[in-house]
Amino acid sequence: MKFSICGKNKISLFKILILLSATLFIFTSFTHEAHSAEENPCVTCHADLKKKAKSVHAAIALGCSSCHKSVEGKNHPAQKGSIILTQSMPGLCYSCHDEAKFKGKSVHQPVSGGMCTGCHDAHQSNYPKLLMKDIPGVCYSCHKETKFKGGKSGHTNIGMCNGCHNPHSSNSDKILMGDQPGMCYNCHDKSKFTKKYVHAIIPAGGCTSCHIPHISEYPALLTSNIQELCLTCHVKKDGRHVVSIPDSGKTKRIHPVSGVTDPSTTTMLTVEDPDKPKTFKIIADPKNPGKLMNCVSCHDPHSSDFRKLFPTNKLCGKCHKDY
Repeated sequence: MKFSICGKNKISLFKILILLSATLFIFTSFTHEAHSAEENPCVTCHADLKKKAKSVHAAIALGCSSCHKSVEGKNHPAQKGSIILTQSMPGLCYSCHDEAKFKGKSVHQPVSGGMCTGCHDAHQSNYPKLLMKDIPGVCYSCHKETKFKGGKSGHTNIGMCNGCHNPHSSNSDKILMGDQPGMCYNCHDKSKFTKKYVHAIIPAGGCTSCHIPHISEYPALLTSNIQELCLTCHVKKDGRHVVSIPDSGKTKRIHPVSGVTDPSTTTMLTVEDPDKPKTFKIIADPKNPGKLMNCVSCHDPHSSDFRKLFPTNKLCGKCHKDY
């Protein structure tokens, strides 16, 4: 016997299939929700824990009771304080996290105060490491943002606080990742600071003797104007720089260290002399007038292969072409 479905019967069967599919979907969804609530009844009220997040605390998989417990004699959720932590922080956190990593010579104040949840969400977050905000945003919750932004030069304008600081604890001062100048070499080329002659302040006082680590109103994160900065250590009675000039007829002359343009930084142009047709003269490029002379015009502030931190063996030839 042959059996066929056509016309209205075919349409009716199609509608029945759609209805059955929809019913099955709704039933499955409710069954899943009921099953989830049965497995973890907490999510019935704490619905935010069902939302997907980029970073989820591993303790969630152990169940809520791994960190929380009911208080005997109190009804939850009707009574406030009916659910508490199994132990106070940071002791609770050390149940899983190695306490030794948080007990260095220098400890971040939120850590020493047991304020783990000041920076981390205890359950889940859309930021790495369960952070409450991104870096440096989470740092600015305590540290004043204006101290780390702006200025003429700055490290922290790019927001990499944990590039230099350990957020928990460290065996170096100021919870730094390491001591100076070694830590600075993580970014700055070490070979530029370890030549034959090294500026004495680097091994004695470190990079921050001359540079501010966050932001500065001076170039190169300097603590002050470069001339003033150098004179904090290199003091001359009259403030002038006395140098020996060979074959000058005199044994000593005063070399300018400020107030004049450093000739080695000036771009020179050959132009036609308006006063003498068909002749040319050399002038300084008005678009690139050069930099003012200062201490680093003749001395490398970090290290050099030449005595007195000169940048080259024939230093005078940088400006005086006759030498």
